[in-house]
Amino acid sequence: MCTVLLRLDPGSAWPVLLGAIRDEFVERSWDPPDRHWSGRWATLVGGRDRTAGGTWLAVDPDPARPAVAAVLNSVRRDPLPDGAARPTRGELALRLLAGDGLPAGAELAPYDRFHLLLATSDRQELWTWDGDALEHHVLAPGHHIVVNLGLDADADPMVPHFAPLLAAVPDPDLDDGWGGWTDLLAGDGLAGDDDRALVVSRLIEGRAYGTTSGALVGLARDGRVRYDFTATPDDPTSWAPVAVLPT
Repeated sequence: MCTVLLRLDPGSAWPVLLGAIRDEFVERSWDPPDRHWSGRWATLVGGRDRTAGGTWLAVDPDPARPAVAAVLNSVRRDPLPDGAARPTRGELALRLLAGDGLPAGAELAPYDRFHLLLATSDRQELWTWDGDALEHHVLAPGHHIVVNLGLDADADPMVPHFAPLLAAVPDPDLDDGWGGWTDLLAGDGLAGDDDRALVVSRLIEGRAYGTTSGALVGLARDGRVRYDFTATPDDPTSWAPVAVLPT
């Protein structure tokens, strides 16, 4: 599973605070955040999945309209009748950030299920594709947790455990760092195989599966973006800022 934790406060200097955990089979290789793409995606900054070339989370640092997008995979569907590979969901966040929109109609039909978040400082949206219908939600101010089961899905034991912890963590001074948010994303001391775990470590059909990275993103009303990243979110000292503007 993957997780996105959100604090949305329209009255704040930083209306969007986002913490994200990526879980994947650990042998699947990836590149840390950078400008990995070309063409319309050349200005976007995010981690890159080496297998399919897409991303699980990326930011558009354009000061005129900074944005962050993240995709969470949901339950896989049965194989396509013709045996063809389903299109990668890793390009969806890049498409949204570049203004290309989501696939629709016959183009969307073959995709596996997903939840897709797009946030700017003044609007935060979530799309859910269940294989039959695409739902769209504009998120209300407050705290939200998105998991593979969907938005604020208490059926996932992690959500009711971490919801009060998210609400309690103080707003950070992002000129100095993320404060208690790095402790929050460290996982509250839960074992990786606990059903409530945020930072995951377990075996699935004999393969190692777990948390492979974490991201923290803040979007400011004045156009600033703060993006920090770690490959080991259970270590609160391991976070480092990502350069989002060209040098």
